[in-house]
Amino acid sequence: MKNVITEIVAKDLCSSCGVCAGFCPSSALSMKLRENGNLVPHVDAERCRVKCHLCLDICPFSNGVHNPRKINVELFNGASKSKHNEDIGWYTRSVVGFRGGGSLRMASSSGGLVTWCLEIFLKKELVTRVAVVRLAQNHDNGFFEFYAASSVDELRASSGSIYHPVEISGIIKEIQSNEQERWAIVGVPCLCAAIRNSPRLRKRVPFVLGMACGMYQNTFYTEILLSQSGVDREHIENIEYRRKSGGGTPSDYRFRGTDNRGPGREIPYHGLPFYLGIHAFFRLNACNFCMDVFAEAADACFMDAWLPVYRQETKGTSLVVLRNSELSELFYQGQSVGELHLEEIDPKEVVLSQRGHVRRKRELIYMRREVQVPKDAILIKPTIMEKVNWWLEKRTQTRSKRAWAEYGRKYGRFTFWLALSDVLLMQNMIKYATKTVTLPNRIIVKFKKSLSL
Repeated sequence: MKNVITEIVAKDLCSSCGVCAGFCPSSALSMKLRENGNLVPHVDAERCRVKCHLCLDICPFSNGVHNPRKINVELFNGASKSKHNEDIGWYTRSVVGFRGGGSLRMASSSGGLVTWCLEIFLKKELVTRVAVVRLAQNHDNGFFEFYAASSVDELRASSGSIYHPVEISGIIKEIQSNEQERWAIVGVPCLCAAIRNSPRLRKRVPFVLGMACGMYQNTFYTEILLSQSGVDREHIENIEYRRKSGGGTPSDYRFRGTDNRGPGREIPYHGLPFYLGIHAFFRLNACNFCMDVFAEAADACFMDAWLPVYRQETKGTSLVVLRNSELSELFYQGQSVGELHLEEIDPKEVVLSQRGHVRRKRELIYMRREVQVPKDAILIKPTIMEKVNWWLEKRTQTRSKRAWAEYGRKYGRFTFWLALSDVLLMQNMIKYATKTVTLPNRIIVKFKKSLSL
């Protein structure tokens, strides 16, 4: 019998969203944390007797790759004043800006526009509940959990970016059990797509807000950062992924864990967190087969304004791609009364701000899938170094999970890095070869072949 276990988990394509577990009519699926740090659904075979395939119908990776364009066209092509961009999909408006009020803006990861949207939904009674993330009461499935906020105070208590898999099965069950409630949900692109893949959830979740996404790591990413911060993961009281430095640039933020003894050390993002992300340590394999950068199934997609003109703005600025006409009107209203400070921005600038993610997710996807590029696609062919990097990333994401599970958790960070000494050596070799731009192409080809021995 085909289900998400046989077609998604077995192929290591699960993104840990948990929508399938919440949507299963037989309650046969439940989310559990594996020894390798991946959060995936498990099945109770005695309950899974109805050949409904609903779990596969809503999973964004059912076809082996998440391409959001079909659902983007279905949802937003007919919207008023809709426009199209090859990388963004269908949209109505693209803006850059921030919310008024210095304290509220500083409390948010960038411009504070996501929290403003959710507050407006509640104030105008467009929704009755909002699914947001908080620190989990227990850590059986990781450090964070979704919960239902119904007031502005609860929303503000949960503000901030979370770089950690969070499953939403409990909220999905709650949504289905009460037809009177109307919800708003914030999530990464694959979660947005899973919710919108269900006609039933579309009716009860009128607003889905997405975050631009390049890749994601599993729970071990947070564990090693907590270890580096010097706190005990068994007694965590707070985790801050984007603690603003105060006076620094928007990208100069810090990770910090807090346990029952107090706050730990602050870790600059451009240190260990950036290194782990760019080299695919603990990466979810599903991220390698996702083409969705700008959350094309969401009513709006939010992201940092990583453009030269905004990089020195210490309080943070957001870029927003709006697709829902009603939400776009709310932005106009907020701008007219001074709650929002917005400017129109060319969608090409929005794409430029995420150029690295667009290259990796939308252009190099064919290299990772090992399939032929469509004839109508105008793409730059993968370079030799991009192919070499992909070769090493595949090994790093698997080896790092195994090494942390077997050595890092038991004996500390030093033994973890020691277990990966060969991977670190190859990374340095590739870094050297990339910098040595004067090397003839034949030498680079020979270098690549040597790595495959």
